[in-house]
Amino acid sequence: MPIAEETKLILPIGRNILQQALSFSKKLQKNGFPEIRVSVNISVIQLLDSNFIKQLFELIKAMQVDPRFIGLEITESVFSADFDAINRSLGTLKDAGLHISIDDFGTGYSSFSREQDLKVNTLKIDKTFVDSLLSTAPEKTVVADIIAMAHKFNHITIAEGVEHDRQRQYLLQCGCDQIQGYLVSRPLDEKAALVFLTRQKELSI
Repeated sequence: MPIAEETKLILPIGRNILQQALSFSKKLQKNGFPEIRVSVNISVIQLLDSNFIKQLFELIKAMQVDPRFIGLEITESVFSADFDAINRSLGTLKDAGLHISIDDFGTGYSSFSREQDLKVNTLKIDKTFVDSLLSTAPEKTVVADIIAMAHKFNHITIAEGVEHDRQRQYLLQCGCDQIQGYLVSRPLDEKAALVFLTRQKELSI
């Protein structure tokens, strides 16, 4: 990834990945999962590219995908490049209906004090904080504080790296909106993901 960013190969690579994500989104719709969001990690190089937003919108239109079910994830460290410019770009994407998430929140660029200004939908609580729930007294962790702060500014919270039910129970008590991690599922390819979603749908009926 660092080499791809340094050489700007991340731009064509990123376009290819976005196209695959949009294609999978259409596949989900055809298979009876119209409201499952497909998220893609994007680089600061992509965000700062003057053609990125235009090309993304053209791709979404050409492939006839509902932008509400496409998510873009960035690490908070991207804000160290140009907070205002990147935040404006995120605002444009968010206003168009895409779901914007800050990945690994709390470990990179110090955006706690600027959280209320972030043009994003979701904060993803970094795994290091979730891991601490297994070794630290609940009252000594900052997880509940992050969740409360996020909700104050109308941001959804997702806890990353949840592997144990003990963590899930604590997050539930703190009002965390969603979780991801091995407790739910290990990473899956497209075919396996469709099988997993089908089984979950059958269990909920």
